Amino acid sequence: MRIEISKSLTEDQTKKIDHLWNELYPIKLKNRFGMLLKDIKEDSHHILLNEANEVIGWAVAFLRDDEIWFSILVSAENQNEGYGKMLIDSLKRSSKKLCGWVIDHSNDLKQDGSNYHTPIQFYLKNGFIVTQERIETDIISAVKIKFEA
Repeated sequence: MRIEISKSLTEDQTKKIDHLWNELYPIKLKNRFGMLLKDIKEDSHHILLNEANEVIGWAVAFLRDDEIWFSILVSAENQNEGYGKMLIDSLKRSSKKLCGWVIDHSNDLKQDGSNYHTPIQFYLKNGFIVTQERIETDIISAVKIKFEA
């Protein structure tokens, strides 16, 4: 596995990541990948590729409200193999401070009807702290996490 860092995504990469987004995240967040890309500035994409050069994971760091925010995903069949940590470590090498919204419950359903499981423990194991800030909308209920080197 290797990580490619880029300022932009190819059309094929965008399609694959959009597919993974819709497969992995709660159905309430379906088709919101493009909206994320549209609104970000100073972005840096970290694309996880397998031996066949296929996208199996992705992370992005971007500037919003004077903070560096991130988003990350790893395909279901490649989770729990250390690839998420590889992506997080790649983000940390690029930025000494990161923050993001993390769904901190398992009440939402995914596209396939299964429950979305919160990744909060993954972030805690990787040095993030949970803040007191929350976002509560019809689309998402999440807590803000932060990392500072």
